Amino acid sequence: MTGPAVRLTLCCALIASALVPWRDASACGGVEIMPAVDHRVMGVAQAEQALRDGRITAAAGSVIRMFPEIRRLSHDKDPLLNRAFRVLAVATARADGALAVAPELPRELLETWGGASAADREANIGWSIRALRRLNEQRKNDPALQTDLGEALARAPEHRGEAMKLLGDLAEKDLLASPEGYAALARLRALSGDGAGHDAAASRCEAMAKNTALCRTSRAIDPRPQS
Repeated sequence: MTGPAVRLTLCCALIASALVPWRDASACGGVEIMPAVDHRVMGVAQAEQALRDGRITAAAGSVIRMFPEIRRLSHDKDPLLNRAFRVLAVATARADGALAVAPELPRELLETWGGASAADREANIGWSIRALRRLNEQRKNDPALQTDLGEALARAPEHRGEAMKLLGDLAEKDLLASPEGYAALARLRALSGDGAGHDAAASRCEAMAKNTALCRTSRAIDPRPQS
C-alpha cells in the first residue's frame, strides 16, 4: 500500500473511532472511561453563597457533610478545602460556637459542632480562630480574610483586645469587608465604653447589611475585661 493510501486509511479509521459512542468500548472488551466529576466544587460554591445570604446553618451543615473529617484535615495546599475551612470557620464564629446543625447531620458527624456545652462552644470558637489564622498566614494582607479573623477573635474574651485593634485598623482604612465585621467592632466598642465609636461602626454596618438587625445587638457581650 502506498504512502497516500496508508494515510487515507488511518484518517478514515480515526474518524470512524471518533463516531463510536463511549459505551461501545466495553462491548468490545475495552474499558469504559467516564470523566471524573468532583461535586464538592459546586457544593462549596453553594455553601459560600449560603453564608453570604446569612444562612449560616445551611452553609456549615453543607461543609461538614462534604468534609466530615474537616477538624483533622490539613488545608494548606488544597484551594477547595481552604474555601470550605473559611466557610465553616466564619459560620462557627457567627453562631458563637453553637451551630444548629443537628437536624442536618447524621449523629456520627455532629461531634461538638452543636455547641451543647460551654466547653464545646469554646472549643469551636478556638478551632475557628486557628483555621482563620492559618488562612491569613497563607494570604497575607487580605482585608476580607482579616475581617473574618477579627470576627472570630471578637467572640473569645481573651482575644478581644487583638480583635479591637485588627478591626479598628481596617475600619480606619475603610477596608472592613463585611457588615458582620462592623457589627463585631460595634460590640467591642460598646464593651470598652466607647458609645460614639459603637454608633459609628453600627451605622456603617447598617449601610452594608441586608438585615440591619445584626448591626445593633448586645448578643455575645461579656462583661469580663478585654485582654
